[in-house]
Amino acid sequence: MPLAEPMQTALLFGILGLLIGSFLNVVIHRLPRGLSVVSPPSACPACGRRVRALENIPVLSFLLLGGRCRGCAGRIGWRYPVVEALTGLLTAFSAVQLGWGPQLLPGLLLLWALLALTFIDLDTQLLPDAITKPGMLLGVLLNTGVWYGMGQPLFASPLSSLLGLLLGYGSLWLLAMAYLKLTGKHGMGFGDLKLLGMLGAWLGWSAVPMILFIAALTGGLVGIALLAAGRGRHYAIPFGPYLALGGWLMLLWPQQIIHGYFSLLGG
Repeated sequence: MPLAEPMQTALLFGILGLLIGSFLNVVIHRLPRGLSVVSPPSACPACGRRVRALENIPVLSFLLLGGRCRGCAGRIGWRYPVVEALTGLLTAFSAVQLGWGPQLLPGLLLLWALLALTFIDLDTQLLPDAITKPGMLLGVLLNTGVWYGMGQPLFASPLSSLLGLLLGYGSLWLLAMAYLKLTGKHGMGFGDLKLLGMLGAWLGWSAVPMILFIAALTGGLVGIALLAAGRGRHYAIPFGPYLALGGWLMLLWPQQIIHGYFSLLGG
């Protein structure tokens, strides 16, 4: 592929990602509160002033306004431009990696869902059913529909997709029940189970162990870093973001990660 083509793809989808990131900010704020994500239009949470179109340009408006509402001068959280910029960067990168093909749009939809779930989990330690349950169904339908409609799987075969849904949900359920029995405490919420089931439905059963491995490894490293920084033993670390990271990596590089894993084991 010529250099110009991935650069143009990255620019195009980076702009798209910035716009999607602006919408994800609405989803992240409203969905856990049971509010509509389509109405009313965005407004300042402090004074209620409606955000105008020129004040809603991703990242740029935040910088031009100095991070403050034009009406009441109340501070706008840094999280908003961070979500927009991160969505733009990851959308551009993922589009280049996936390439122009049948996996592109579904892969980006999965990425955007994972970003929304990550920030909601960080904010509230919840993973809303409004994303995970339709995500499970959509993963199975996409893999099944493409298999029968085009003669090839999208990300996984229909059987692998169904097994991935069952394995993803069931494996974490067993771990959660074992932890509860050993400690008398709940180690994770059912939202984590549904998220891994969703990822299994999209990416197939073989992706589930790798997603769990990546999530446990990265979550463990972050936990050690937090303890070393004196955050304390009682600091709750949501598991959803690490599952989301594992899912995104397995979306882009499934064979490379599996091969690398078995190489580490000496296989």
